Amino acid sequence: MQKSVLVEILRSLDRKEMRGIHKWLQSPAHNQRQDVIRLFDYLGKHLSDGEESLEKEQAWKAIFSGQAYDDAFMRQVMYFLLKAIEEYLVFTYYTSDGIRYQLALSRIYRRRKLDKAYKQAHRLGMDKLHQQPLRNDFYLLNKFFLEQIEYEHQMNISQNGPVNLQETADALEKWFLEERLRISKDMLAHQSIYQKIHYNHGLLDTVLSYVDKKDMLQEPAIAVYYYAYMAFTNPNEESYFDELEHRIHTQMEYFNRLEVRTLYLAALNYCVPKINQGSLDFARRAFKLYKRGVETNILMENETLSRYTFLNTVSSALKVGEFDWAEHFIERYQPLLEEKQRKGTVNFSLSRLYFEKGDYDKAQRYLVEFEYDDMLQNIVAKNMLLRIYYEQDEYDAFESLLESLRIYLQRKEALDPTRKTAYKNMISLMKKLLHLNIYSKAQKEKYRELVLQTNPLAEREWLLKQVDGK
Repeated sequence: MQKSVLVEILRSLDRKEMRGIHKWLQSPAHNQRQDVIRLFDYLGKHLSDGEESLEKEQAWKAIFSGQAYDDAFMRQVMYFLLKAIEEYLVFTYYTSDGIRYQLALSRIYRRRKLDKAYKQAHRLGMDKLHQQPLRNDFYLLNKFFLEQIEYEHQMNISQNGPVNLQETADALEKWFLEERLRISKDMLAHQSIYQKIHYNHGLLDTVLSYVDKKDMLQEPAIAVYYYAYMAFTNPNEESYFDELEHRIHTQMEYFNRLEVRTLYLAALNYCVPKINQGSLDFARRAFKLYKRGVETNILMENETLSRYTFLNTVSSALKVGEFDWAEHFIERYQPLLEEKQRKGTVNFSLSRLYFEKGDYDKAQRYLVEFEYDDMLQNIVAKNMLLRIYYEQDEYDAFESLLESLRIYLQRKEALDPTRKTAYKNMISLMKKLLHLNIYSKAQKEKYRELVLQTNPLAEREWLLKQVDGK
């Protein structure tokens, strides 16, 4: 039984929903079987007690005490309970949202040709749609549905008069444009992770041209996905990102929480390569997004903060010199990390904080006392140790770790090729730095030019700082 759809649904319900279903089953309009109620009560009690194994035979004994087990009849009781729960979930889905509720009523009254009742239901639906704050796909799609119902109603009355066909077509068009842009943006994001896949964007080129020419960017949902897509496909045209960022900071009340989180992550992903190229401006912009994202809980999932979001937030603060804020963040938000990842994530973050503050002893202590299970964390940790060894003139340890990191990178086939090349170039230049004649102006200038021209390259600024400092 524990693998059944019924138990899967019951495990997903909260206490309020369980109480609602219990009342639902008590009503003869929704259920007329006492065995269904007894099965629900039995399953609810045992699931709330954390019981993992639920067998039909045990449930039968509790529901039909003293009767011989009948598997077919037990399955029938389970089926009736499942159907009753599904009806409750559908009912609450529609009645919990005033717009969906009025849409359903409008359709019912139109089909029954109840003109007065229809007009009232439709007007209330339109009022509720415009009064609620969202201007996302939910708004655009429901606007189309309401216009479509009104068109059907008007055509049913008279085909000789004016009807709202243009409004219906415009509403459908806006919803389609928003969805095509949003899905294409998601395709880009997925393709950047799973690079073997290839997507066909269909009418996208036509959509992009149409949106631009027909002034569709006045619609918030169309605008954010248009600028997100254009920013990622035209990274050198920073004006697209400027528009996306502006809307993220000024129009997020138009979108639900999941959509806002997706847009934040899209903006942050755009910033990453800019930051890797040494842009302090984009480091500041990323920090602003992370800061606002964690303070408003937008970047959290299920009341937790992923270790990657935690680490990236700390990293963005350190890049722009917000050391006090980073320290406060580590202290305040570490309880929101998953327990099994907490110690390593906090230690790693503290090591970076102390490194950037110049307290190499503390940074080194945090780095060497913990083994990181994440590949990138390991690389960054070794990278920090390299810089500590060099700046503290521990050249034997520096050379040994350089070789260790070279071998580590060679073995990690899963590492992004661009990132791997950036670190390999860094190792090569660090070796050259170690043997650089600091008294030769010509050698130093040649080395500086090599650092500036090498791409991709990790720690470009640090390498330049060392040759200038020496």
